[in-house]
Amino acid sequence: MEFEGTMKYVPLGPTSRVLELGCGDGFQLGLLRQGFQHVFAIDPNRRPRAVGGFVYAFGEALPFPDEYFDLLISNCVVEHLVDRACAMEEGVRVLKPGGYMAHVVPARYWKATSLLLNPIAYPFRVLEKWVDIRRARRTKREEISPDPARWVRPRVLEVIGRWIYPPIHGTYSSHFAEYRAYGREHWVRFFAHPKLSVVAEVPLPCVTQFGLLRYRLLTLRAWLGSHGLESSRAFILRKTD
Repeated sequence: MEFEGTMKYVPLGPTSRVLELGCGDGFQLGLLRQGFQHVFAIDPNRRPRAVGGFVYAFGEALPFPDEYFDLLISNCVVEHLVDRACAMEEGVRVLKPGGYMAHVVPARYWKATSLLLNPIAYPFRVLEKWVDIRRARRTKREEISPDPARWVRPRVLEVIGRWIYPPIHGTYSSHFAEYRAYGREHWVRFFAHPKLSVVAEVPLPCVTQFGLLRYRLLTLRAWLGSHGLESSRAFILRKTD
């Protein structure tokens, strides 16, 4: 739903050249390759299942020439960058004139629910991962996920510590700083660039990081997202000619 809500504002044909920042396990990468013939991806830590066109790299130092891509896209990656301003300039550099930039970024609702629900919902996440690890023992791990870090068994004290005090999601100094940074006004200022114009700003469905009622009440989630309870927001921008 996030992908479709974002891409309907990107009028590009199948021969366009696309770059995904922070592809992670490759889920969105697979969706992009269904619609585009030339899709590249970077990630500093994780390798997707389909490695064609993938390179380990940071958003602050893209290993591509100037004006190379028609579309640069990311989903909940910007908040993890160490130098967001530098990465923004790199994205503008590799984007063709007239090309599009689409970023999905978290909203304050998502951050607030992540903290408020953690005491109740985090044990269920631990149980979910425990089930995944047991399942991985009975089959080839690569059939479930190629990411080896997913199958690392955490220490008991680490699990308890995350339950008592959840870690900061992105690269901010505190939970409060992160909550402030996820406000719409902050993102509007961040994406303001002299070489970019805003095509659309899209509030996305209401969800939490814990997957409660996963894949349920989707119509209600979309309605809540469009009425101020979005968990993330998509910014679609176009590079001026």
